[in-house]
Amino acid sequence: MKHQIKLVSAITITLLVSFFFLVLFPGFKSNAGTLPALYFYLSRMKADLAGTTGQVVEYVLAFEVSQSFSADGQVEITFPLADSSEWCRTAGNLIATGVTASAPDMATTDFDIDSALPDTGSGLVAACTQGNGTTTVDTITITEVGALSIDTTYGVKITNGSSAGVLGTSSTTGHRTITVEISEGVTIDSKAFNVYIIANDQVVVSATVSGAPSVTCQISTNTVSLGTLYPGGSFVTATHTIGTSSSNSGYYWAAYGEGDGSTDAGLYKPPASPYLIASTGSTTIDLTGGNAEGFGMTVSDPDTAGTAVVPTDFQTGTLGQFGSLDRAAAGARLILYQPDEQGSNENSTITYGARASSAAVSGSYQETVTFVCGGYY
Repeated sequence: MKHQIKLVSAITITLLVSFFFLVLFPGFKSNAGTLPALYFYLSRMKADLAGTTGQVVEYVLAFEVSQSFSADGQVEITFPLADSSEWCRTAGNLIATGVTASAPDMATTDFDIDSALPDTGSGLVAACTQGNGTTTVDTITITEVGALSIDTTYGVKITNGSSAGVLGTSSTTGHRTITVEISEGVTIDSKAFNVYIIANDQVVVSATVSGAPSVTCQISTNTVSLGTLYPGGSFVTATHTIGTSSSNSGYYWAAYGEGDGSTDAGLYKPPASPYLIASTGSTTIDLTGGNAEGFGMTVSDPDTAGTAVVPTDFQTGTLGQFGSLDRAAAGARLILYQPDEQGSNENSTITYGARASSAAVSGSYQETVTFVCGGYY
């Protein structure tokens, strides 16, 4: 019985002590939470950027809180211990600016910035401090933060200070762990995440812009005289040149005649007593046969062993034979071409040949040959 009394007394004392302990020392309530949505945008992800000219780095932090925060809180960003003095290249004041949009924004989600990070009235204050590599880490702290509400994604851009703080990147490639903490008194939200740093984040794209393809065409003279043709006599000739150069293109020459305006090309004597010394069209004219008659021309190869080409009819190489012309634009014939560029001017000699038969009528004859020059672009 004595033992039972002692046991009951001990239990009673224990319960009483526990009751008074809870009354005097209430349990601690944790106000720590996890940021439900966050992104951290680095304008450069190349390793070992010093933040100087040509290597300037900017950060944009977007986050949503899990609980409300009163005004006068702060945002703290910490970096790996091994990266000390690399994310904060020069310790000192930074510029923190609330933003409502950023490149990674994903519309209609928690990763779309809803509101610029508010301040308490005089603007956000930001600074970076350097870690010592053993016990402290590079840290960016933003203070004078205004009240924050849940279901709102806030955005803030952090850039180099005007004369003090300078941001950089880790000299180590690969994953680097960063922690963001939002706090106000004992109320804290935080999240740790990895960013990826690479050796080179830029691609150099090059191109060459060349001048527009062009062809330059020249005709040495616009009048040629064959002199006097005698009925039943031999053929006569006369010449001039055409010149061509091109840039980023090939070239071509075509030609056609007018003749009597309806029948065929050739030397024509108008009424009274009309007569046509015809160029029979699309063939070679031989003016060496007995009582032969006709009008045609040949074209010399301007570069002999080069890429310029004279079609067969116009490069006969046989004395007294000439290529014939058709009439009007519809009858234009290709007389010279080159498929590739001709950097400097090259000339081709045009030789006209004509012969009058014994039936030819005396008088003045004329043919107008139209030349057309263009490019293969």
